[in-house]
This record gives sequence, structure tokens and C-alpha cells, in this order.
Amino acid sequence: MTAALHEQERINHAKAIDYNNIAAIPEVWPIVAAKHGESVALHDPHTNPETKYTYRQLADAINQFAAGLQALGVAPEEKIALFSENRPRWMVADQGIMTVGAIDAVRGANSDKAELLYILGNSDSIGLIVQDITVLSKLAEDISGLGLRFVILLTDEAAEIDADLGGARLMNFTELMDLGAANALTPVALGRDRTATLMYTSGTSGMPKGVMLSQANLLSQIFGASSVVNVGPTKKVLSILPIWHCYERSFEYFTLSQ
Repeated sequence: MTAALHEQERINHAKAIDYNNIAAIPEVWPIVAAKHGESVALHDPHTNPETKYTYRQLADAINQFAAGLQALGVAPEEKIALFSENRPRWMVADQGIMTVGAIDAVRGANSDKAELLYILGNSDSIGLIVQDITVLSKLAEDISGLGLRFVILLTDEAAEIDADLGGARLMNFTELMDLGAANALTPVALGRDRTATLMYTSGTSGMPKGVMLSQANLLSQIFGASSVVNVGPTKKVLSILPIWHCYERSFEYFTLSQ
């Protein structure tokens, strides 16, 4: 039995996708889509409607979301706050932001209002992506003076709110995706030394502190995990930690890459 398990591990490792030559996490998705395009990448039966992406659909959705951001004028190295709990569209937004060379500042939607507002201002974000209209309603009355250019919902709820957003353009997910479909994505040069994301500390010793993580920091998790864990396209993974948490995020990048 032990010999058979070792042999299966050797076979699995031989089938692992090699990402040693890529410069950034967004480069993972076209590679894995080309190899396992019709396999299910993400599935959430609890959303309404149910959300499911194959690897090909995920890669296409990321590029479409990115094209929508470019159409809104997002430039490389600008910051965008992303406040949401686990859902497939979080990955689309996160990787869409990185695809255009922008930097996301992530936090859970259930965090305290004061904490979210602090992160929004401290990160110098020019845009905000939120889980749904409920989360936006929690923040809306306090963001008019932050100079946001846009606010995007990760739901298809009506993009309407009785609050002053300071001139920010409000769109739901489908509206942003439609904008992306109408505009070609302009490729952006990505590098391992470029800042990929701002992840804020828990704030137990004061207000949260933003930690800059580069593409190399994130890629190292894929390379490191690949050396000790073998997963394949037929395996299923149930995520229970918050997607914006450093450990969960690294683990999801790794499992999806395989």
C-alpha cells in the first residue's frame, strides 16, 4: 500500500503544472484554462442564482472584469478596496484588479464599519468593490468625501442607493462585465517585484496596518505548497476560512492553480 501511494504521488507530481516562469498570479489562469478548461474551478450553490465557473469561464471572466476596470480609467498601481466574504466573484474581482496592474486592499464585509472606512481611506483607494448593497449601505453615508471614482457591487442587485457617494459611479457586477465586454483589454506588463495587494493586520494593537505583498510573495506560496501537497483537477476543496485571510487566499491560489 505504501509503495502504491508513493507511486501515485509521483504520478500526480509529474502532472503538476509548472509555473516557474510566470511573473504574476494572473498569468496562472490562461495556463490552467488551456490544460483543464472544462473542469469546474469554482462552485457556490448558495448564491442566487447559483454560481459556477469552469477554468475557461473563470479566465474569461477575469479578463472581462479587468477590461471593465480599464474602461473606468483604472491605471497600474492604483488601489481598489475589495470588501467581501467568500464567493466566486471575489476571485474574479481580485484577479481582475491584478490583471490591470492595480492593487487591491482586502477585508471582510462583516468587519466593523469604522475599520472598513479606515482601510478605505488609509489605502488611498480610488474605487470600492463591495459584496452587496447591504455592505454599501453600511458605508455609504461616510464615503462622499473620499474621492472614489466608482463603486461596484458583486451582486446583480439594482445599483441604486439613497446616499451621496461623492460622484462615484455605482454599478452592479453584470453592468461592469457588460462594460468589459464592450471594451478590449489592453495587456499590462506585470512583474514579480510589483505590489499585488494590501492585506491589513487584525488591528488588535490599534488600527489595522497595511502590509504590502508583491507578486513574488504570492507566487512563493504556490511554489512552496506544490513541493509538499499534490492535488489534481478531479479533487474537491471546501473553503471555510475567509477568502481575504492570508492563509486561505494563498491556499486558494495554490489549489486553483493545480
